[in-house]
Amino acid sequence: MAKPILDPPIHWTLTRAAREFDVAKETLRRRLGESHQEPAADGTYTTRQLVTGLYGDLYGARLRYQNEAAEKLRIENEVRRGELLNRRALARAFEQIADAMSTRIMSCTELPRTAREDLLRDLASVPLVLEETADGQSRVPRGKRQVADVAEDES
Repeated sequence: MAKPILDPPIHWTLTRAAREFDVAKETLRRRLGESHQEPAADGTYTTRQLVTGLYGDLYGARLRYQNEAAEKLRIENEVRRGELLNRRALARAFEQIADAMSTRIMSCTELPRTAREDLLRDLASVPLVLEETADGQSRVPRGKRQVADVAEDES
């Protein structure tokens, strides 16, 4: 079955739309720009563009809200199941373990000095492995070091 032919959308000039929607012309122009509504070649806007510019995209806002709520629920469920670990707490725990092991390694005189230094060097790579693992699991593109990581190191 063929689709029915629809009437073309109504086009408005900024002046007429501002008068009809009882809003200043500059306010209307700003809101249309903020909502990325582009005029037709003749400088007019459709009613849908005007309504979206003035009142926002309710469907889009609801969809974004639902996506964020689903993401929050997913994270909460991962935490409850123990599938998601706090990176800072894990790094602190590894730090304490590494400090204890370093002390024990250095006090162990039965091992040659070169063996102790090799063990300490291997132990020092644990934070790098943790960083690489976190980068591999992240869905967010990351640079070499994020601003949040730098701020965390400074505190």
